[in-house]
Amino acid sequence: MIKIFKQLGRHWAACIAVVALLFVQAYCDLSLPDYTSKIVDIGIQQGGIESPVPETVRDTPLQALELLMSEQDAALAEQWYSAPDADGVRTLSHDATAAMSELENAFATPDIVLYMAATKNAATAAGTADAVTPTVYDLDAVATQFAALSQAPGAREMLQSQLAAAFASLDDSVAGGLSSQAMLLVALEYEAQGIAHDVQMGYLLRTGGRMLALTLLMVAVAIAVGFIASRVSAGIGRDLRRDVFRTVVGYSNAEIEKFSTASLITRTTNDIQQVQFVCVILLRMVAYAPILGIGGILHVAGGNTGLTWIIFVAVVALLLLIAVLMNVAMPKFKQMQTLVDRLNLVSREILTGIMPIRAFSREAFEEKRFDRANTDLMRTQLFTNRTMVAMMPLYDADHERHKPAHCLVRRQGHGYGHDAGRRDDCLHHLHDADRHVVPDAVDGGRYAAARRCGRRPH
Repeated sequence: MIKIFKQLGRHWAACIAVVALLFVQAYCDLSLPDYTSKIVDIGIQQGGIESPVPETVRDTPLQALELLMSEQDAALAEQWYSAPDADGVRTLSHDATAAMSELENAFATPDIVLYMAATKNAATAAGTADAVTPTVYDLDAVATQFAALSQAPGAREMLQSQLAAAFASLDDSVAGGLSSQAMLLVALEYEAQGIAHDVQMGYLLRTGGRMLALTLLMVAVAIAVGFIASRVSAGIGRDLRRDVFRTVVGYSNAEIEKFSTASLITRTTNDIQQVQFVCVILLRMVAYAPILGIGGILHVAGGNTGLTWIIFVAVVALLLLIAVLMNVAMPKFKQMQTLVDRLNLVSREILTGIMPIRAFSREAFEEKRFDRANTDLMRTQLFTNRTMVAMMPLYDADHERHKPAHCLVRRQGHGYGHDAGRRDDCLHHLHDADRHVVPDAVDGGRYAAARRCGRRPH
């Protein structure tokens, strides 16, 4: 392996370019599941609404929301929203990005309260005590009531004290469930303006466009990596064939006696092809596996899903699996090279000595001799191939560890918006773990198989 790395070192510039491209490919590969999660969570479940701060809002609902805010938060909202247009709609300033965090904190609770009031109004109108999904008319009714209440002196202070007491009595799980209703209020407001469908489609198109761009970039990078790796491996194969030929031609008679002709042929053809194959595997898969694997683990660990320990258990289990399989298969891979030389030697002796074999009626003996060499190689290859194939069923068994975690996450997330988004993130991160840990196992097996390149004379 040290000699192979020395050969790659002659092409250091191409190798650095390949590693840099692999980082780009890994970034794209790790980013795509996040965009999938956003499309499901935000694009479909939340109607394309990313924030509790509406981009456009009618003047009456905004007055109702400002009544439920503190004076400081109400002043902040007035600062970043434009004056009402001819239709009474106010637009959030494009420069509000810097203050978006403060605006989200200011709008979150008023959105929840206004949506709950609209829900209560819908239930009252329906004459039932059960929760009823509010309509635009329910939102307009409660918004008009709150806007009228804002004219009363001391109304803001009274509402603020009542809200503080009500939210203080809620535990964290209930408060987290209520946070999703802020998005529902914004969706109801957009529906009242008649732009709900446009907002959702706009978000889906933007996110889908980014996914498409990342996919195309990843395809282009993969093609570039394959092209550079092929050029490097072909160059290494060319140099090795030239060096082997010059070395063999310069052998003395004593040195020639140490190597059979069949062995020299194998070294010049099959072994150098295996070295080329190893170089391609090193540049395209082995170098990519740790980048993707470590990046995937860090990506999952940064998701705050609380299920990171599953990923580390999976990594340890798969590494142990690879170590065991390699210890079992590696001696056979080394033995395979000798068996290939033996088969080539027997085949060459039969072909070059076909006339004496016929003359002395040795056909049956030579057939048995060839069959024995061929059978030994076949059995060794069957053992190594079965060992490598056994890796995937064992990985599938390891993959089953995710199912209890899936059930746990689904049981914990029955709502919409924030809760469902966190649930979907958990599930996508668990699937990420499969995609990012598998290359280490699969490529490890392929890499070990490629190492049967054997020896070359020197």
